[in-house]
Amino acid sequence: MKTLNICLACVGLSILTACQSTDKPVITKNAEVNQQTKYFVEAKISLDKLKDDINQGRKDQLAYFAPGTFEQAVEEFDNATEEYMDIGQNGTSSLNVFQTDTEQYKEAKQEITNYIALANQKLKFSYSIKETAESTLAATFSQQLLLKEIGAAKIYTKDYNKINERIDDLVEYIDEGKVSKAQEGQPELLIDMHALEVRTVRVNALGQLDSDIAYIKKKSLAKYVPISHQQLLTARSNANAIIIATPRAKEEIKTAVELAEFELAHLYHISKEVNALKKTNSKSYEQYLLDKENLLHTVSESLEIADVRNLAMTKQVEAIALQASTIKDKLTTANAAVLALRSDNSQSSAATESLRTEFKSQLVNLNEKYDALVIENSDLNKQLQSKDIELIRLQAYKEAVSHVESKHAAEKERLLQAQAKKAAEQKALALKEQAKKEALALETKAKKAAEQQALALQKQAEKEAEKQALAVSVQTAEPVNMTETKLDIVEEVAVEVTEAVFEVEAVKEVVEMPVTVKDN
Repeated sequence: MKTLNICLACVGLSILTACQSTDKPVITKNAEVNQQTKYFVEAKISLDKLKDDINQGRKDQLAYFAPGTFEQAVEEFDNATEEYMDIGQNGTSSLNVFQTDTEQYKEAKQEITNYIALANQKLKFSYSIKETAESTLAATFSQQLLLKEIGAAKIYTKDYNKINERIDDLVEYIDEGKVSKAQEGQPELLIDMHALEVRTVRVNALGQLDSDIAYIKKKSLAKYVPISHQQLLTARSNANAIIIATPRAKEEIKTAVELAEFELAHLYHISKEVNALKKTNSKSYEQYLLDKENLLHTVSESLEIADVRNLAMTKQVEAIALQASTIKDKLTTANAAVLALRSDNSQSSAATESLRTEFKSQLVNLNEKYDALVIENSDLNKQLQSKDIELIRLQAYKEAVSHVESKHAAEKERLLQAQAKKAAEQKALALKEQAKKEALALETKAKKAAEQQALALQKQAEKEAEKQALAVSVQTAEPVNMTETKLDIVEEVAVEVTEAVFEVEAVKEVVEMPVTVKDN
């Protein structure tokens, strides 16, 4: 939206500049404005593309791999943006005020294009530096990622940060063109990173076990169970050796650590037994041994061995172990026999063959029944299609009948409307004729009354005029002022007569006015 506003402002300023001059034709001015707008839009498109490339470069960590070169690309982008904003705000470029507007736009576009070209060149070079660093320090970056995944940054924060600083130094060497120096420093760094990996894996795998061993040492438990303690230390040393040799062998490390944890649990239980025996009174030694013997007897009963408590305890254990081994051998033999039966199909018995034959016969019968069902299904489908056709025909007939019925209803409706219209017209004509007759009667009556009134008024006026004339002739000897008065009287009478005549004429006009009867 901002881009559009700037473009519109530019176009408006260009048009205003064109309107201020009357030296060139309007068509030429419009062509110049269009050309200026084209330059402006092309510059904007290139600038937006460079902006996207700059943002992508930040995401690709160009500021880390090639900080100086990438910063130069950003500076060229800023220069292009400044030039673009200059011409966008002022309508002309600040390059050369003695050029025409179109020339200034063209030159501004060229300047912007030059800045963009330089920025793209710097971006390309930055990516080249990044690719060199990633290929040269591939082992280092892989080891760095592994350290981050196993939690080295949290367990050994200080050492991890120092490792990262050394990696940054190698990246900086490559940015400066000192690739060989970066290669020389990489082996020693990898050794230290591997050592940090081993320490981190050891803490993750043996951290809790080492804490338990330290607790055993603190409580001096080793002096009561030295054999179990030595077994625990041996298992722990074995797990530690595997971690040092192959810190990424997760399954092997897991197995070794589980064995060490087993020895730890065994030590705790043996120490408890030793402690219990230590606290046992010499008079209770017999009961202590009988309890242990009863435990062995429970096992022998489970294995269905005769009571062997008449033997020494070691012999009892041997009898139990022998019976367990016998049962195991039997299970192994039975398992092997089952596997042999599964793998050897050639040893099928006659009963199996008979069953197979019977199944084949049943399968044939089922196939025949299936074929019959398929044929029956086909016949049913044909019947169903026939029914569908009949249904379609009935539906079509129904639609045709409905169409005819609707058409007939429409015709009937139009006929009723026509009849109603005709009846209304006839009624309107009758009313019109009646109104005309009544109007003529009223006209005749009014005309007759008006004529009678006019005649009466005329006779009355004539009588009054005769009386006035007679009075005037008799009083001719009266003073002049009387004569004027009489003349006034005569004029008044004449006016009244005239008004009466006008009234009669008005009545005639009203009577003669035609009467209009509207159709209902």
